[in-house]
Amino acid sequence: MLRNLIQKDGNSKRAEVIATELGYLWSNLLQRGVGDTHRAIGFCAIGDDEGSNTLAANLALFLGNKQKRVALVEATLRSARMASVFQATPSPGLAELLTGAASLRDVVRPEVAAGVDLIPAGVSNDPFWTFTGDKLRTTLNHVLENHDLCLVDVPGLNRAPEASLVVRALDAVVLVVETNRHREAVVRRNLTYLRSLGTPVLGSVANQLVHELPVLVHKLM
Repeated sequence: MLRNLIQKDGNSKRAEVIATELGYLWSNLLQRGVGDTHRAIGFCAIGDDEGSNTLAANLALFLGNKQKRVALVEATLRSARMASVFQATPSPGLAELLTGAASLRDVVRPEVAAGVDLIPAGVSNDPFWTFTGDKLRTTLNHVLENHDLCLVDVPGLNRAPEASLVVRALDAVVLVVETNRHREAVVRRNLTYLRSLGTPVLGSVANQLVHELPVLVHKLM
């Protein structure tokens, strides 16, 4: 999805609304131990294009503007998009780092935005095998030596078998759900699955929630 990024949105009112919502999200995450016991945080969705990557990127931009040092890590090897959005070189990236084809210095794109360093997905012929073992957890630990937080774009739970491997390497995870896309039973089942992986689930975020506005108010925005 990757639309409506704070710094790329020409509509100042929309950007203001997004920033306000991100402030609420950050406040809730702080209450759940983010920044203290949880520093490697994943954002995942049930399927594709539900906005988990947009949320991770926007939160990184938001925190970077608040003088936090943030690493944005793209673990969605099957649908890499972050490099093009931030106009960065797409490879080498996380895939090459985890397979030993590149070093951490090679894959970090420094300061793609204020306070934000990007590790793009890179290129992998076998995304599942790339995440086997403890290589991702070791990588995140190294990244956190020079960053306050790692925000990780996690593959879709129903689209990539490696999603469970990524989640297990994190300190905590947030489920992003597109409003009106899934039945309640499907969301509950995926939350139960996430919790079974042993990584703390901090909660869920409803994305693309639409409120009908009067025509006059809509024009003012």
